[in-house]
Amino acid sequence: MPRLLITVDTEISNFPRSMGLWGRVDGEDWGLGRLIDTFDEIEARGTFFLDAYAGNDDDLAEQRRAAELIVSRGHDLQLHTHPGPAFERARDQLRHYTLPEQEEIIELGCGRLQQWSGVRPVLHRAGDWAADHNSLLALRRHGFRADFSASPWSRNCGLDPDAIAGNGWTRIDGMLCGVGTCYRDRITGRMRRVDLGGVSFREVLDVLARRIDPFFLTLHSFSLLRFNKSRTRFTPEPGYIERLRRFCTVARDQWGYRTLTALEAVTEMENLSDAALPWARLPTTRALSSAAGILKSVRGRLMAFAQ
Repeated sequence: MPRLLITVDTEISNFPRSMGLWGRVDGEDWGLGRLIDTFDEIEARGTFFLDAYAGNDDDLAEQRRAAELIVSRGHDLQLHTHPGPAFERARDQLRHYTLPEQEEIIELGCGRLQQWSGVRPVLHRAGDWAADHNSLLALRRHGFRADFSASPWSRNCGLDPDAIAGNGWTRIDGMLCGVGTCYRDRITGRMRRVDLGGVSFREVLDVLARRIDPFFLTLHSFSLLRFNKSRTRFTPEPGYIERLRRFCTVARDQWGYRTLTALEAVTEMENLSDAALPWARLPTTRALSSAAGILKSVRGRLMAFAQ
């Protein structure tokens, strides 16, 4: 049975008032808490890669509250690195730092998560997918079992593109790496990342039908929000929850996926040889799926322009 891993990049980001974590709009939470409630409803344990690099005490307290909530609800807490606020804002990505600096960043994040939750992370995803080969070495030195920063789609990813030009698992520099699920658009030829908010649902179902193992679905703690470019106006996006529910139902009932946390999946993978790790070429979507994706992109740009 193919594996489905639902991961959440959990971060304050550049939202005001910790909106990126909690998404509070008109007295209702449309952030981390509602995501966890939804995961529980659909019986899926998620992996939450939590940023632990706030630059002030108030934001640190919010990150700590997030860590405590994730663990108390029985989900998988792991490390997400957006080091700028805690180190140097002009260098906001992990790959902007030297190897010794990256080791310092990783150890600070590990220490904070362990202090806040009692759990020392062993999995990592770099913010903006911005890891490089120094990152993998630093993670290995600090006892990490796998990295989830590899993305053939992201221009920020500093890993060897030839090593991550597919879907599934691979080893790079001795580190087990889960590569974010991507595909090629048949009409435009563009590489796209599977995203319940950023691409059409027809495209998502098209890729799901390929039974990629594992299928990485990546959310953010602010995925349930709509917001303008300056991030000053916010409205809830309940349709995202419905897409997530439908996606999980189709994945399980029609295509036989089983939902695992990233840690559970790594435990199944880490003792396999390189040749035995699940790996597949990037799929190309069907023409109708591609057309639906282009239409969604055009509609999104028109809405953004109207704001």
